[in-house]
Amino acid sequence: MKKYIPNILSVLRIICSALLILFINNRIGFVFLYLVIGLTDVLDGLIARKFKLESDLGARLDSFADFIFYVILVFIFIKLYFSIITMNFIMVILGIIFIRLLNLVITKFKYNKFVFVHTIANKISGALLYFLPVIILFKQSNIIILIPMVIAFIAAMEELLITVKYQEVKLNRKSVFCK
Repeated sequence: MKKYIPNILSVLRIICSALLILFINNRIGFVFLYLVIGLTDVLDGLIARKFKLESDLGARLDSFADFIFYVILVFIFIKLYFSIITMNFIMVILGIIFIRLLNLVITKFKYNKFVFVHTIANKISGALLYFLPVIILFKQSNIIILIPMVIAFIAAMEELLITVKYQEVKLNRKSVFCK
């Protein structure tokens, strides 16, 4: 049973991400789910590494859970903060989505499976995007909001470069600059 805990946490993150939509107008429920999502995101990887429970399935589940969370977060961001969304935000968001989808298509044809690479840039952009709602609550500056999105764009570009550059799949490749 212990070996399934990281995967169970990733599945829980997927479920909680979907539930966020139902709790948009319930701050306590939304914050609770949001904290559970962040906690499960950190714990699944830590537990998998600490107890040597890493697996391709676990890495794919973790990446899929992240993908679902960020798609839902974009939806919620647009719904709640439509008044501060500019054309720059829309272009960056569409750019990130396009690059991520292009990467998925390329990995499906190249490796015969969908691949998300766990790079350092992806982890940094994930952390920044996770804290974006908190940043918005305290400072509604367009530049502050645009920075995590630009970093996510750069991380998406790096992942695409990794997919194009390397023939073998290595889900935990740190960067395009490292083997």
